[in-house]
Parts: sequence; C-alpha cells; structure tokens
Amino acid sequence: MKKIPVIVWLPLVFIAGGLVGYYGPAEELRSRDVREKEEKTKAKPKNAFGSFTELVNIPEVAKRPRRVKDTEPTTNTTDVAGRLGEAPLPGESAGGRVGDAPLPEKRRRVAPEDLRARIDEAAELWRTRIEIARASAIEKLGLDDKGAESFNDAIEDMNAKLRESIQIVADRVASAEAMTPELGIRLMGDIATSLAEAYDAIGTCVDEDHRGEVSRLQLTDFIDPSVGEPLIAVQDKLEDFGERSGK
Repeated sequence: MKKIPVIVWLPLVFIAGGLVGYYGPAEELRSRDVREKEEKTKAKPKNAFGSFTELVNIPEVAKRPRRVKDTEPTTNTTDVAGRLGEAPLPGESAGGRVGDAPLPEKRRRVAPEDLRARIDEAAELWRTRIEIARASAIEKLGLDDKGAESFNDAIEDMNAKLRESIQIVADRVASAEAMTPELGIRLMGDIATSLAEAYDAIGTCVDEDHRGEVSRLQLTDFIDPSVGEPLIAVQDKLEDFGERSGK
C-alpha cells in the first residue's frame, strides 16, 4: 500500500481541527440560547388572557394570515358620494350611476399574530374535530337519542354562557384604562363556573353507572374557540397587560 506523504494529510488535519474548533463552540452557544429561551418562557408568569387562549387551544401565532371583511363600506370614486356633495348627474341615482355593477367588498389582511387570525384558525380546527369528540363522549356515557340531545344542548348552552361572560369582561376592559388582575380573575372565574354548570347538566343525562365518565370528560375540548371573539376588540389592552405582568 502506497504511503501518503505527510505534506498532503497534515494540512487536512489542521483544517479539520479548525472546523471542530469553530462549529463546536458555535453549536454549544446555540444550544445554550435555546435553553435560555425555554427557561424564560417557563418562568414567565401566566395571565388570565394567556391562560384562556391556552385553555381553548388558540395558537400564539396562526400558520397563515386571514382576510376579514372591512367594516367600512367601499366607495367608488365615480359615484355621487365621492363628489363631495355635488348633485347627481342625469341618469344617476343617489347611490351612483345607473347600471354600475356593485364593487366587491373591501377586505383587509390580518397578520398571523393577530387575535382574529388565531381564533379563526383554532375554530376551524375545532370544527373538524368536534363531531368525533361528541360521538365518542356520547358512546362513553351510554346515552340514547334523548340523552345525546340533552348532551348537545348542555354543550351549546355552555358555549353560549362563555361567550356572554367573555363579552361582559371585554366591555369592562374596553371601558377601563387598562386590563387589571381583577378582570382577569373574573374572566377565568366565569369560565370555571360555566364548565362546572355544564358538568352538572350532563350529569343529569346519564345513569348512575356512567356518572364517573362525566367526571372524566375534558369539557375544554368542547369549548368553541370563537367564544373568544369579543376579546378581539380589546386585544391591545390584553397584550399590554400580558407584557407588563411578564416583567
């Protein structure tokens, strides 16, 4: 076997050593940064708003942006409203030119971190799973058709109460200077009350042999994420409160 001259392999040894010396510490630094970020995330205190979004599986960031209808009507630059009060021309009505096709509704794009986009994504995913969850629960509880109907009514009533409670809290947040710990506690308290009442309502649908199955139900799986929509209007205050509570 022909021996490779030292002058050939010696530079390769130095190059390999240099790469190890460069990438080794760099990888170690990256790992340390990841660990520090994870520790900071775990150490960051939870607030009621964050707990609520986790409870109903609303992601921190949506996978894709959403388009929502703008609340402001679209104005055609050629219509009467765009002429600063001028009188309609012949052949025109107060609403614009005769025969003009209606313009498509204006839509704005919301960023993935926007609460609306996050709720929309969570609600879409929830709708794909809820029927399976309902069927599984009804089977475990041994419910007949009447019992299944009562179970569905209890779930719908729970979501209606949650939306109502969240709307009340959102109204209070809107009228307050900022989100407060009291409002956060009331939000979580109302959620807990609605869930407890749902357990009681479902308990009346089952026989004694299946009462234990009611206790084992994860009712949070049946919360429609869209009940959080009232919070969209006050998300700036909620986010500000979350940042201050995490300091």
